[in-house]
Amino acid sequence: MATLHLGRISRIVAGALAVVFAAASPSASCTEEPGADRDAFFEARVRPILVERCFGCHSAQAESLKGSLAVDSLEGLLKGGDLGPAVEPGKPEASLLIQAVGYEDDAVKMPPKQKLPDAEITVLRQWVAGGATFPKAVAAPAAKARGIDFVAARKHWSYQPVARREPPKVADASWPNSPIDPFILAKLEDAGLAPSPPADRRTLLRRVSYDLIGLPPTAEEIAAFEADRSDDAYAKVVDRLLASPRYGERWGRHWLDVARYADSKDGVLMYGDDRIRPYAYTYRDYVVRSFNEDAPFDRMIREQLAADAVAPKDEPWRLAAMGFLTLGRAFDNNVHDQIDDKIDVVSRGLLGLTVACARCHDHKYDPIPTADYYSLYGVFAGAESPLELPLIDDPAKTPDRKAFEDDAAAKRAEIRKFLDDQYALLLEEARKRGGDYLYRAGTTPPDPLETAVFFMSLAPDDLRPPITSRWRRFLKQRAVPSDPVFGPWSDLMTRDDPALAAEAPAVLAKWADRPAGIEPDTLNPLVYSALSAAPIRSKADVAKAYADLLRRVYDEAKAAPPDPADKARRQVLDVLYGPDGPSYFARALTQSYMSRSEKDGFYGKVVALDRTTVKAADATPRAMVLVDSDEPYAPRVFVRGNASQPGEAVPRRFLRILAGDAPRPFARGGGRLDLAEAIADPKNPLTGRVIVNRVWMHHFGEPLVSTPSDFGERSTPPSHPELLDDLTARFLEGGWSLKNLHRLIVLSSTYRQASVDRPDCRKVDPENRLHWRASRRRLDFEAMRDTLLFVSGRLDPTMHGKPVDVANDPGNARRTVYGLVDRQSLPAVFRAFDFASPDASAERRPLTTVPQQALFGMNAPLVVEQARALAARPEVAGPSPAEAVRALYRMILARAPADDEAEMAGRFLKSLADEPGGPKLDPRAQLAQVLLITNELMFVD
Repeated sequence: MATLHLGRISRIVAGALAVVFAAASPSASCTEEPGADRDAFFEARVRPILVERCFGCHSAQAESLKGSLAVDSLEGLLKGGDLGPAVEPGKPEASLLIQAVGYEDDAVKMPPKQKLPDAEITVLRQWVAGGATFPKAVAAPAAKARGIDFVAARKHWSYQPVARREPPKVADASWPNSPIDPFILAKLEDAGLAPSPPADRRTLLRRVSYDLIGLPPTAEEIAAFEADRSDDAYAKVVDRLLASPRYGERWGRHWLDVARYADSKDGVLMYGDDRIRPYAYTYRDYVVRSFNEDAPFDRMIREQLAADAVAPKDEPWRLAAMGFLTLGRAFDNNVHDQIDDKIDVVSRGLLGLTVACARCHDHKYDPIPTADYYSLYGVFAGAESPLELPLIDDPAKTPDRKAFEDDAAAKRAEIRKFLDDQYALLLEEARKRGGDYLYRAGTTPPDPLETAVFFMSLAPDDLRPPITSRWRRFLKQRAVPSDPVFGPWSDLMTRDDPALAAEAPAVLAKWADRPAGIEPDTLNPLVYSALSAAPIRSKADVAKAYADLLRRVYDEAKAAPPDPADKARRQVLDVLYGPDGPSYFARALTQSYMSRSEKDGFYGKVVALDRTTVKAADATPRAMVLVDSDEPYAPRVFVRGNASQPGEAVPRRFLRILAGDAPRPFARGGGRLDLAEAIADPKNPLTGRVIVNRVWMHHFGEPLVSTPSDFGERSTPPSHPELLDDLTARFLEGGWSLKNLHRLIVLSSTYRQASVDRPDCRKVDPENRLHWRASRRRLDFEAMRDTLLFVSGRLDPTMHGKPVDVANDPGNARRTVYGLVDRQSLPAVFRAFDFASPDASAERRPLTTVPQQALFGMNAPLVVEQARALAARPEVAGPSPAEAVRALYRMILARAPADDEAEMAGRFLKSLADEPGGPKLDPRAQLAQVLLITNELMFVD
């Protein structure tokens, strides 16, 4: 599809707006002033036009709002549509609505084919001149925003308040063992089903061990549990597992799926160490440590969004929590996509809402207007990554660390100076060449490169396309009759060249009648002098006169500071120097405006420092944080998601569906802490339900709500809604403790059921949604690899630190959670075993069965190495074949072999030993490999 120029987009929008008046019927002439009774004038003259000709497409009654313009309230008219506010009360000349129906602007004409009768235009003009009175009786309902009925939307199950639920009555009162069980049993009894008997102790211990720490129990642990017949034997096992440091590694990895964690950048043409984010691992370590310490989940939310504001000064490691925001994709430095990614991971990961769907238009299904999206956009747009990340450990702890930090400090200072110099140079160049930008904006059609996400300036002298685009928007906003500087521009540039050559003197004479000044409806004397002295025969001459004025005023100001009393000169200079002017850009965007060679030089320095950090023996860990910009970002809705077309201003605030019809704007800094507080508010009905549902999913294989990251209108209602609410209420009342939630779940009779199939129950509930048995589950990739290392006795218990290569190094014995996750090139073994994609927040992992999984077990060096390690252990290598068989079964499967298994294994070893030329792999190692890839080891009952 061809790229649309801004002018064409404006005409398309104008055509949509033209529907308002395209078929307006003739009305009685009204030449008298509205007078005191403006309400009566509106009802008699204005409202009929709006109701009959406009409301069908531009009101809450419309199926879709044309041009994003609502005319059924004064608020809607003031807010405006794609082209900005439609009405400026008391100023018809400055009102887009009057300009459009009066054909005053070639770009916006309504209707486009035929101008309205003068009498109708007069009615509208007089209405606006009289203050645009719009009686509240006809205003849009307060509970609606652009067609969204929030009152009705809040009736959805997920927006209902969370509350404890009374356990239902059940027939078998002896079965429930926890508050969970009555809710499960009641549903089973309603369906004519009964729960399964309890799992045997070995099966239960193996299940809970994998669920809580991701590792199997040893044969000794199983024997001890089977021998302990005390009433609290199982509860003691659960407490032991939750206290294990392995717990945080297991459950931390679950959260890393949601956080779309990766250790690498995703830049084009990045290879080797250049692709590694040197401090990404500190977020993974934060997550593991927080789970082990049972940090309240609401605290984790606050730290992951705003640790810079809430982390205790004596616990700097908590600053690493903000990797939740900073470790997403780089999107080739497209800042808008980066912010969209942050909105997505926060909204889906924490709230179970697909807010990112409202980037270009109101959410198609859920009550999330585009304005809500850009309210959150403003929160994250007002935060940036500092050039020097904060230390979270002592840089003098080791000699290697101190030597590295001394060297790195010099490199950081060099990068900082380079960036500061470039920002000062580029910003000043944008001001110095303001006249050049204005001339291009006024004399050339829009270039698609001006609104492209990516652009490259091949030389320092090139004009920057985004600044040209901002000049176009600036002229559109300021070129109105009331503006002292650009008012004449609006008069002159709407004429074609032949008419302009003939009419320019008369136009300037008309402007000469205005008083000189800098207030609205006056004329800046410098502008008048510049235009009067210029030969104006074309639009290009007008643009040149303005451009020459800007250059002259800039040069004079550089030569000598202007007199503070010279308000006219300062008003012109404000066009170049004002923070709202088209020449200004934030320091954080400096890299985007650099010339090609300077940009390459800057990124080269940054990558070189990162490469050195990755290779360093002991670089001090740092937190990948965000900090608020000096000035909070003032968000505007991007029309159709196009950043080059900003529309209405919106405050930084929480989602209206959760915060009420009048949500308060965020007041602290850029709003990240306020956002975190709103998400972690116990009154928020979503956050607790979402995390409880995720925990349930990892314990039972299936969540109560089948779409863990989407609790909106398109979600499937929970299978046990009362249970979800009761669990959530208990979770919140228990201080957001995940370990307490685990205890509640795994101590239940529901969790302790056997997994044996029962055809009669399967016929009624084939997917086991009612939980009539435990579900058999295959080990995920991390648990599978860790188990291979654990049973072979080679698992390295070292915690935290830089990522290691677990995909290609069969000798690496670290837990898989510490393996390097390469977003740009996820290892094939990760993909084969359904590892979560780190490209976006993962609500759950896929579950596939493919040949590569079996081939991995038979051929992977990792499996072969563990088999060899097992065969080399003294209890396997030294004794008789029969004893070796028993030892392998005990170490791998944590049990003794049955008689037929022992006999079969003995024959297997003998057959290999009798092979001509001898086996390629030690027979005992081959037997170990066979046991390592059995379903008994790879599945949990």
